[in-house]
Amino acid sequence: MRRIGGHVSMAGSLLNAVKKTEEIGGNCMQIFAGSPRLWFRKPFPEDQVNDFLRETEKQNIFPTFIHALYLVNLASTNKDILEKSINSLIIDMQNGASIKSAGVIVHIGSHLGIGFDSVKEQIITVIKNILSNTNNCDLILENDAGQNGKIGSPEELSYLMETINSNRLKMCLDSAHLFESGVDIRKPAVIEEFSKQLIKLGLLDKLVCIHLNDSATVLDSHRDMHSNIGEGEIGLNGLKNLINHSSFNSQPLILEVPGEKHEGPDQINIDKVKKLAEQ
Repeated sequence: MRRIGGHVSMAGSLLNAVKKTEEIGGNCMQIFAGSPRLWFRKPFPEDQVNDFLRETEKQNIFPTFIHALYLVNLASTNKDILEKSINSLIIDMQNGASIKSAGVIVHIGSHLGIGFDSVKEQIITVIKNILSNTNNCDLILENDAGQNGKIGSPEELSYLMETINSNRLKMCLDSAHLFESGVDIRKPAVIEEFSKQLIKLGLLDKLVCIHLNDSATVLDSHRDMHSNIGEGEIGLNGLKNLINHSSFNSQPLILEVPGEKHEGPDQINIDKVKKLAEQ
């Protein structure tokens, strides 16, 4: 059975994330391990962890991914921001290990115009630091939408993966970001060529998750805006082509869409993806 779920809230308790996943018809999930816009992080309470592990096993909900907070910038030249980024990721990774998460997904950040070459050594050092101070949880790097300064092109991810050379460093592919960066996944031939590029870059074997989102902006817009499944510029056929391609048909699918009521991924969107995955 294909693993399909959404980013759900754990506000109040980890168990609430399980309940929300059941409500929308998901069998995997993604959560924030705290507020996505505040640096503060703390360990998950042990009783909540036990409840979460019991219920996810009972309901056959897996894998669980944690998404790092949006403030993280591993390329920052601001020492305070960099230190907070590292500390928050370490706590997220520790929390990920406690709930047997498949990993923490992170946007690497922005070089703020000075170029990837100027910050790549810092990023490598920082990621090695995070991995050495954690265990039993992977760090998952996400591709970007091609925004000016943002880090996360396939070539940049490949360089970081190859240089760091850790089996705990993985990749998440966001369909909207991919389209917004200029890869027209509405065309099967383009998806085939992209899959070959990932193989050449050594990334396909590192891919552990697909963020399945439609795009609210046009091809090559370099603007990260998500739309509900089938309601954006990619459309149902494009998303179907991607998730059923032989290189991508076994990856868990996590939705980060606004939902019909703008309350996040819902059963309507999950059901759409289930139908696409059956075709």
